[in-house]
Amino acid sequence: MIFSVIAAAVFGAISLYMLAAARYTVTRRMAWIPLSMAAMEIAMSGALLWLEYPVLTVVLMFCRITVLSCCVLSMKKDAAMERNRRRRREVWRHVTGELAKEAQAATVPISAKRCA
Repeated sequence: MIFSVIAAAVFGAISLYMLAAARYTVTRRMAWIPLSMAAMEIAMSGALLWLEYPVLTVVLMFCRITVLSCCVLSMKKDAAMERNRRRRREVWRHVTGELAKEAQAATVPISAKRCA
């Protein structure tokens, strides 16, 4: 039972972290998975005893680890997408700045002294 409460706390913490730190909607939607698992852990705490059902407990542990791994990978993917977006914006700003400089250099007004 204590392990179920600990697992629920871990799932709750990772889901709150994902909701707070995620930049994209896909990652925020995925944060609901560990949050619902935390609710199920609290609701079913003590129902599955370690010594009575060892095979089911191992399968449940594998599922817990899989969900946590997917959440960590989702956060890494979210951070990579944010880095790529910032990099693209920086390149775009650099390109538009260079184009603006070229446009200013190309349109040099002819002074009145040269014309006269």
